[in-house]
Amino acid sequence: MNRLACLLFAIALSFFSGARACNKNDAPREDLKLTADEQAVVDLTNAERKKADLQPLKPNPQLMEAARGHAQNMAKQDKLEHVLDDKTPADRTKAAGYKSGTIGENIAWNQKSAKDVVVGWMGSEMHRDNILRKDYTEIGVAVAKNEKGEPYWVQVFGKP
Repeated sequence: MNRLACLLFAIALSFFSGARACNKNDAPREDLKLTADEQAVVDLTNAERKKADLQPLKPNPQLMEAARGHAQNMAKQDKLEHVLDDKTPADRTKAAGYKSGTIGENIAWNQKSAKDVVVGWMGSEMHRDNILRKDYTEIGVAVAKNEKGEPYWVQVFGKP
């Protein structure tokens, strides 16, 4: 009986240690640092959702990673594309460790402020539909500038 108890304890310890290790990789939301522009996009997006009686989107570390990587890549290549280097939004979020079957993405180029980009997205039916999709619960946002100083904006939406 003692050997069985020890074995069960070892299995339980292994399980909980693994659970803690997984949680370490998922940066706590409180530790997630957004730039002023990123926070403004989140706030303006959530203001639009509030007008539509929708729940606010919460920044997610993996979605932020996917958005930041894509914004930087678009700026580096000076291309505004949802599919870049043969990678789709789903490919990028999966590579960042986000597990979801529901992903959406908005991109924009050369809007001068967070307000300008959100107003532009809200003026486009397809982009507005992403912002106001009730299924989405989390968001990642980013902005990166090319060599000419032109900003590339990204929103990535998901539901775990």
